[in-house]
Amino acid sequence: MKLKYNGPLTGEVSVPGDKSITHRAIMLASLSKGKTVISKPLLGEDCVSTINIFRKLGVQISTEEDNVIVDSPGYEQFREPAEVLYTGNSGTTTRLLCGLLAGLPFKTVLDGDASIGQRPMGRVIEPLREMGVNIKGRDNQFTPIIINDGGISKVQGINYMMPVKSAQVKSAILLAGLYAEDEVRITEQDISRNHTELMFKNSNIDIEVNDRTILLKSNGIHAIKMKDIEIPGDISSAAFFIVAALIIPGSKITLQDVGTNVTRSGILEVVKMMGGNIQVIDKVQQTEPVSDIVVSYTHNLTGITIEGSLIPKLIDEIPVIALLLAHAQGKSEIRDAEELKVKETNRIDTVVSELNALGYKIQPTTDGMVVYGKVKDERTRDTFDSYGDHRIGMMLAVAALLETVEIEINQFEAINISYPSFMEHINQLKGEL
Repeated sequence: MKLKYNGPLTGEVSVPGDKSITHRAIMLASLSKGKTVISKPLLGEDCVSTINIFRKLGVQISTEEDNVIVDSPGYEQFREPAEVLYTGNSGTTTRLLCGLLAGLPFKTVLDGDASIGQRPMGRVIEPLREMGVNIKGRDNQFTPIIINDGGISKVQGINYMMPVKSAQVKSAILLAGLYAEDEVRITEQDISRNHTELMFKNSNIDIEVNDRTILLKSNGIHAIKMKDIEIPGDISSAAFFIVAALIIPGSKITLQDVGTNVTRSGILEVVKMMGGNIQVIDKVQQTEPVSDIVVSYTHNLTGITIEGSLIPKLIDEIPVIALLLAHAQGKSEIRDAEELKVKETNRIDTVVSELNALGYKIQPTTDGMVVYGKVKDERTRDTFDSYGDHRIGMMLAVAALLETVEIEINQFEAINISYPSFMEHINQLKGEL
């Protein structure tokens, strides 16, 4: 893919449905007996991996216009798959299914692509073993992961203190906890995205949330009844356009129907802290809060420090936030973001390498990076690489929109994981590139 500057972004766009919520909606609709309509889902590669897995378990899933229709016989009628359940590049699919598959009366094997094979799964395997789940992985840490090999799990409750800030780990425990005969109590270090908890409530499951503590009552699987759901736009996808509008002179855009769940809206907090020109217009809530977001070019952005409890609210947006900080006045820092090292790439190293090659000045740290704003030298190369990471690819595309000479981005097709229509929407806002 080759890109360069072509003027401001103007107009309105609706970003694709939220990836995290789409995954969870497909999973809970499949566990629940009967028909569920999921409106405005994301049908990127990751969510398609989740759909294909439940089809192999005997669930009928079809797509009609802008809906996914799940017609499930219920979890009790799932059939044992005849092959490995392939999760592709999806860490959400892999980790959450470790919990969901735990209570089924047959063996399953999960495996993904080369990137998934390098991502840490021990953080899920260990608490599930404490719950009595028969689960093992390569070196007890990586895929492939085998569940219920040589014996069916008798899932037990757990009182678990989260050692990592991870909604995926929390959700895997909660999904396994649906089958437990005892209560499951989880205490988080910081509040992470709560889509699983909200969807449990929407599915008739008895769950209580009190600040950082989640209590799931026993035998929740027997009560499950998923309701139809409309998926809001993904704020992680919206972040690329938010940043683009803030840093490309003359831009003003409206992003319609974006999910603004408080556990995910860190990007909005950052923009306000930096003095960015942004307006959030709240709309009628369903399962999740939804807003329109109006963003305009802002010349005098201020550098800030991003750390602590803010990090879980924006962990996926940090690559493009780093680009935003590079256009602010003064020095900025990102701290407490070690989790970036175990994403699709080591996002600390990759962001620093690619943005420095574009002429920005960024230094890596053990848990984040230091960004020196308003420093822009000549780029050192004309070819860049996403390294198969969708968020790195889109961050580079936004950066390219400020370059007057064309640059090339290798492996740009990785954006199909979360935002297949990204370039279509770029063109919608600024014309042909």
